[in-house]
Amino acid sequence: MPESAFTICLTVAQQLSMGVLNPLGTDQILPAISPVNDQQSYSREQAEAANLAFDKTVKQYLRDWIAQGTVPGIDRSPDALADSEEFVEQGALRQFFKHHHDDALELLLRNDAIARHLLRPIGDVFLEGDHYEPLLARFERRIYNLAAHREHLEVPFRYSPASRQGDYGDSIGLADLPPGEGREDIGYYFGTRRSDPTALALLGQKLNAQASAQTSLPVHVITKAYMTEAMERVKAQATQLQADGDDQLHCFIIQTRHAADDRHLGAALLLVHASQPDKPQRILFCDTLNPGGTPPWWHSFKRKVDAVFPQPEGEALASDRLEDAGVKLQRLHDGVPVRHQDIDCAFYTYAIAGALIQLAAETPELLVSGSTEAIVSRMTERMTDYYVQADIARSPETVREANVSHRWNSGRDALLAISRGTPAVAV
Repeated sequence: MPESAFTICLTVAQQLSMGVLNPLGTDQILPAISPVNDQQSYSREQAEAANLAFDKTVKQYLRDWIAQGTVPGIDRSPDALADSEEFVEQGALRQFFKHHHDDALELLLRNDAIARHLLRPIGDVFLEGDHYEPLLARFERRIYNLAAHREHLEVPFRYSPASRQGDYGDSIGLADLPPGEGREDIGYYFGTRRSDPTALALLGQKLNAQASAQTSLPVHVITKAYMTEAMERVKAQATQLQADGDDQLHCFIIQTRHAADDRHLGAALLLVHASQPDKPQRILFCDTLNPGGTPPWWHSFKRKVDAVFPQPEGEALASDRLEDAGVKLQRLHDGVPVRHQDIDCAFYTYAIAGALIQLAAETPELLVSGSTEAIVSRMTERMTDYYVQADIARSPETVREANVSHRWNSGRDALLAISRGTPAVAV
């Protein structure tokens, strides 16, 4: 990688590691003016000018690539210049990804001007309308789409599925479809696209890094599979600890989807002593949808707990220890326009899991013997992206704007990993 482009990526990586640019750090207090509202200082005109400059940069990059003679079947005679320009405008980028099928995006990120634009912070992005759609350059959107389609390198929240891509990698939006042929759904909007496996892998890496420190209450993070399989991993790890002669209480923190047919994410905490791997001492389930009363997942999750941790006949069920440590952050969808639906459970549960990791390190006795209410209170106190203070949530508008920043920065994290040649491994 040229030194200038490497410096850009390295500088951003260092700032992320220090928390300067990391919007997911649970010890970061949101400013009085939210990151997205602060967008008003970055105008549409500025974004359009930056996007135009980016498109020119990419087209010149493609011209230089063509001039190197690496594109098969291209006529490079002077009479073919006009056709070559049409090729640059249309199919050249797709051909570039086809030719460099393993490292096209990584090669593009070695160009410092291209890297600078793709890695720009949320403050340099214009977000359109009440669906917070980032105003992307034409070739920028093509890069994200072709990377996902050709290289299976997803830049979270910035690409369209292959079924919504045109011949050259352009996104096909609702406005591009004939009347009556398009159906509005969450996949069309940056603010409502689901968290893909790459985004979840990046969050999982952050949680594992947070849990890596040695503490009196050892912490293990599980972010793969579904909730039932994750609990099975808890039991398997505890059984292995017992076989290794361990005689400690261990804290297992889960962040994963509920099930294959339920894409909602939840978080859970299990305290398991290595001497009794089949009998959790405490089970907290932390959901983000709390409509009041008995949670809709309660009976289903109790059955999952008992299936993973069956107890001898005559003894109390493992699910009798289940506690509801949910929070009321995620908005319900009833009567909400598609573009306003709240499916940011990945970021909510990431914040929950991160707060529980902090509590395990700082006040393990609270997790062992504290009341459910006390744990939730101390947990929310550390979820500063979403709570002003313990048990007092920020406004729905501020929460949504924080999540928009998280979405954009998930893409930056993915691009940084790709630029280092170590893309996130999907869970």
